[in-house]
This record gives sequence, structure tokens and C-alpha cells, in this order.
Amino acid sequence: MTNRGRGRPPRRRGFDDDFAYDRAPPGDMPRSMSPSWPSSAGFGPEHDATVKWFNPEKGFGFVALSDGSGDAFLHANTLNNAGHSAVSPGATLRVRIGQGQKGRQVSEVISVDESTATPQARGPRPGGGMGGGMGAGPRRGAPTGPSVETQGTVKWYNATKGFGFVAPVEGGKDVFVHASALQRAGITQLAEGQSVVMDVVQGAKGPEAAAIRLG
Repeated sequence: MTNRGRGRPPRRRGFDDDFAYDRAPPGDMPRSMSPSWPSSAGFGPEHDATVKWFNPEKGFGFVALSDGSGDAFLHANTLNNAGHSAVSPGATLRVRIGQGQKGRQVSEVISVDESTATPQARGPRPGGGMGGGMGAGPRRGAPTGPSVETQGTVKWYNATKGFGFVAPVEGGKDVFVHASALQRAGITQLAEGQSVVMDVVQGAKGPEAAAIRLG
């Protein structure tokens, strides 16, 4: 007897397989995407790119390459590897690009510059502009909104990049700490494992330290 399955080529992954996270709960998406993610981080030329949009709940978005060659897919895992949980539309990224099954994808995020983000990206809905540069100012100054005093331990802080993250003692999401918060407190550097006390507000991209002091 002849095995009818012999000689049949293996089933190729299709669009629905690669992008099944569109139908899956947001929490399941990163695991489903991880195996097929580019592994070329650290290789290839660097490119400047502008964030077109990024949805932290779905865990992906797109960037436009500055050389005019088109868009590239940006996955949350790649962004997390650079110490970010989200990026705002208009933010400038320095990236490396890899080739995925469905086109070009960001394989490594080298740096993030949120100062170029569009002001309306901080508002409750896109398109509701404040005009000028009013939207970007508070993010580099003191974030606004109700704050909660939180104790935490520094996970890491990079003075060159100008930001870092603190793990709350009570658990939960890591808190983003921008260099401007340190400057307002007269602190020049944070060390891994250092205890701090923060006034934490809920920013557009997650918990952020509006004020910080050494614990």
C-alpha cells in the first residue's frame, strides 16, 4: 500500500498563522508571535524611522523608514528588549530591520526619541490637537494627573539614554523613570537595586514617575 501522505509538502504557514494574535486575547499574543520573530538583532545597518502607530494592548504597530522605502512591522517584544512598553505616533526610532515571512520587521530598537511625538498622541483621542508643541512639553517636564506614592527598587537606569525602570515593591508594572524626574529631584544617577520612593502617575504608555527621591 502507498502512504498517501508521502511526498506531500509540509503545510506552509500562512497569513492567518503569523497574525493570529489579531483574534487572540492581547495577553496571549506575544507568546504566539515569539517563535517566528526575526533573530537578526545586532546585525545589519541602522535606520531612522518614525512611529506611525503602536497599540500596546495588541502588542504591535508600524514605523515608516526615513529613507522612504516603506513601512516596517514593530512587535512589542522588540520594543520591550529596548526597555519600552510603548511608543507614541511621531516618535523617532533608531532601528535595525529584518525580513520576516510577511515583510520587513523591526529586529532591534536601538534608541527612542519621544520629543518628536505628535502632541495629539497624548490626548484622549487622535486628532484633537493642542497645536504647537504643548503636548510634548509635560512629558519632558513633570507628568500630570493623580499620583500615588510608591516604593520601588531600581531595575536599571541608563544615563546616556536618559531613562530607566523601577520595580514597585508591591508588584505590578514597572515604572518608567525619565531623566527629567531625576533632574527635578537633584539626582544625577540611579544604581541597580537602589531603593526609591516615587509619585507615580498613569501616563499614556503606562506608570511613570512624576517625582522621585531616594528611599
